[in-house]
Amino acid sequence: MSEKRRLISNTAANGIAQFTAMASSLIFMPLLINEFGTTDFGLFILASAVAAYASLVDFGVGTSLIKNIAERAAVNDAEGIGKYISTGLAFYLVIGVLVAIVIAAFAFVSGAVFKVSAESAALLRNLLIVVAVSSLWVWPGSTAIYVLAGFQRYTLTAATALGVSLGNVGVILVVLITHQGPVALLAGQSAVALIGVAFNIAFARRAIGDIKVNPGLANPEVFRDILSFSWVIFVLQICTIVIYQQTDRMILGIFLGASAVTMYEAAGKMQGLVTQLTQFATSAVMPFASQLDAEGRESSIQTLFFRGTKYVMALVLPAVVGLMILASPLITEWLGPEFAGMALAAQILLSYQIICVSPVVGEAILFARGNARKRLFNSIFVVTLGNLVLSLVLVQRIGILGVVIGTAVPWLIDFPWRLRTALREVDVSVKDWFMRAAGPVYLSLFGTAAVALLAYLTPLVNSLVGLGFVLVLGVAVSWAFLARFTLTDVEKSELNALVFRLTLRLRQPR
Repeated sequence: MSEKRRLISNTAANGIAQFTAMASSLIFMPLLINEFGTTDFGLFILASAVAAYASLVDFGVGTSLIKNIAERAAVNDAEGIGKYISTGLAFYLVIGVLVAIVIAAFAFVSGAVFKVSAESAALLRNLLIVVAVSSLWVWPGSTAIYVLAGFQRYTLTAATALGVSLGNVGVILVVLITHQGPVALLAGQSAVALIGVAFNIAFARRAIGDIKVNPGLANPEVFRDILSFSWVIFVLQICTIVIYQQTDRMILGIFLGASAVTMYEAAGKMQGLVTQLTQFATSAVMPFASQLDAEGRESSIQTLFFRGTKYVMALVLPAVVGLMILASPLITEWLGPEFAGMALAAQILLSYQIICVSPVVGEAILFARGNARKRLFNSIFVVTLGNLVLSLVLVQRIGILGVVIGTAVPWLIDFPWRLRTALREVDVSVKDWFMRAAGPVYLSLFGTAAVALLAYLTPLVNSLVGLGFVLVLGVAVSWAFLARFTLTDVEKSELNALVFRLTLRLRQPR
């Protein structure tokens, strides 16, 4: 498979898997809230937030594994690949046990940490025990995911993720039909995750072929090399956990209670959709950029930046603009009138994405080249600490909207430095970035905005089907503008070739 086709295939595979997971989450959220109630559903989300915080003890090792495996695969260093995988596996086996112990211990004091009743504290304890048990296989199983990512076999991990998403849908349906509670839902999803781990391990074993892997072969020098890069990623992961909703949920659970966490989800799910769109669009960039960097192909890296930035922005921003303009009717039709007050929160959480999506490809290249530390100072002191301080101060004064503002404002303040760091990494001027990537996309958004605003003059905003049609139409208008006026002849030729291959594949007899 050519490099371009592999990059497109990997990105598309990630997109299908993540879209399925997000779509099922959006579809079933109102049903689960109705079944569990706002308090119990909020407790379910809090348990998930605790699990997300536990992911910090990864210490950035997973990202470092992907980078090192990709670099050694580029030069056919099979022995080196085996050492890195064995060392990573040994690390995750130990971490899985430690995380299980810590979360199980926290489960018995969680009722005193969060603002919950005695009955809710018992439910939260049981949920966290399920999380603790599942850590025993989720952590070591994650090694297989990083191995496949390092070999750029995202189609395999995506196939597993898609299967897990469908399995989780089945679990949700069973829980809803049998009227079981949050513990049964989380236990069922953990069992599905175990099956997914087994498939990823099988795929990884096939990918590495004859390379010998054994945790007993863990090498201290290799682990030190992994940590020499991963410590920066670890710090940035702390920042990511803080700024991407998990801390918002924890703060709300501590100060306002589980019901406030459920209300916040109305806005948080919209931001989560945009975040997942961005993550899947850039997911294959880092290992690919690591390969190009190992091969010394600077011009290819710059081309990757320009095209990647334009494509990611074109994928994400029309959806952002449409969701912002239609937030009020969307939330009302989706979750009910009692959630209508969360429209402003959703708009604020979405607003900073309009500019902050533009440097993400440059940052992926920054990480791939081992220069992530250039983002450390601002990530820690501007974005993360700014988020924490603002959220803790404002939540006690204006409630849910306080943590929302606390999330958005630091990102807006940090943007100029973030963009400058990304552009310097690929040696691109602001003018070239704007003219060749960002500017055309921003111009196309006027079409999306016009479609969404005109929809208020029609009955389309009175149903989810109508709102979905408006969103799709708004995105299509933006894409049509970009295809007509901004794609180069080479890009048009490649797009036509891609459509032709997909058409042939669909026409092939099964």
